[in-house]
Amino acid sequence: MKNLLISSVQKFSQKKLIYFLLFFVFFNSCSAAPLSQSPVPQENETKVFSTSTLEEPTPTVFLPLIVKSPDSKFFGVYLKQYWTENNVIPILSELDNLTGKKHSSVGWFIDLEDDAFTKPVTDLSHNNLHRQLESLWQGGYTSFINLGSNATAADIINGLRDKEIGYVVEFYKSWIGLGDGRKAMIAPLQEMNGDWTVYGQQSTSDQYKQAYVYIYNKFLQNNINREDVWWVFAPNGWNDPNEPERQFENYYPGDEFVDVVGFSSYNYGYCLPETSVKWETYAEMLEPFINRMETMAPTKPIIIAETATTAYYDYDQKDISLKNQWLIDSYNYLGTKQSVAGVYYFNFSEFDGYVCDFEILNIGWNEVTENYFFDNFYTGYRDAINNSKYDYLPIQALKLLFR
Repeated sequence: MKNLLISSVQKFSQKKLIYFLLFFVFFNSCSAAPLSQSPVPQENETKVFSTSTLEEPTPTVFLPLIVKSPDSKFFGVYLKQYWTENNVIPILSELDNLTGKKHSSVGWFIDLEDDAFTKPVTDLSHNNLHRQLESLWQGGYTSFINLGSNATAADIINGLRDKEIGYVVEFYKSWIGLGDGRKAMIAPLQEMNGDWTVYGQQSTSDQYKQAYVYIYNKFLQNNINREDVWWVFAPNGWNDPNEPERQFENYYPGDEFVDVVGFSSYNYGYCLPETSVKWETYAEMLEPFINRMETMAPTKPIIIAETATTAYYDYDQKDISLKNQWLIDSYNYLGTKQSVAGVYYFNFSEFDGYVCDFEILNIGWNEVTENYFFDNFYTGYRDAINNSKYDYLPIQALKLLFR
């Protein structure tokens, strides 16, 4: 090969050799360019990853056929539904149509004391964990599970929920065992720094961290590792200023046990009776907590685990346009935050006994026609999601986002 190169060089004058080398560099630069310009898929495209090699003489390359922009963010939603194979498509497709883009993820709640784990319901098609995971998966949605309990952190550490945790592990493992890269997010004992749960009221931050790791290890002992589940640390953003020990940083289990960090924060406006409540913007009820999480876990992606806004700008006074503008402003702001990977809107009509008009869409059931109906859609949500930063991210893209 060396002799062949020498003989070739000798056939060119110095000027011709320079032209040849310039042409060679230009040709290789052009052939590599498409690798960094892969098209962003539309939401109805099939996302396929390739492990096949290219034909020689091009070097062997292993790349996804479709690459999402690293700046893309996902958006998710909570709806007050028990998810089944019968309601995922009619409900979520309607919301997707109104929004103009498909949601990537759906958040939902399940406690260790649920029938799925206490009875247990071993028929997986009717098990409350397995059924919701699979129904949402079949619709193209990734689940974000808030795994709560009426136990204290000490109860969990002392093994008083071992049976229930064991069934969570068993049924989750059976679900990921169906293949195709199934994976979900799990937040153990969410909003642990508040006093509205048993484990929040009666557990110290050190006990919580031990309970989190205890649940984490139960999964790991059954060969469910970080390739199979994303572990989420999901406290409340706000804490009572008279209880600084409840700042969420005190509860953080550590980077080695967490894949994603997130927090809950709401604009309650004037829907609550407390005199201290006021209309809040993203600068007051999102930005400070994002900054703190960036400091606490600088290498972890951040999600807004729960957020919503009321339309009550004053006592007994609603303004639809103000709510729409809050949605647009807040989502636009979050779109500029590189550390924020996604945001979940909390579409519940009633919350902690209060009706705050948090909904962006009212979903009802018509007993006569036996169909769902939808009304009172806030167009500000659609306009907010229209921000080019937000996109439908399937499971493959989320795995790249959360790696």
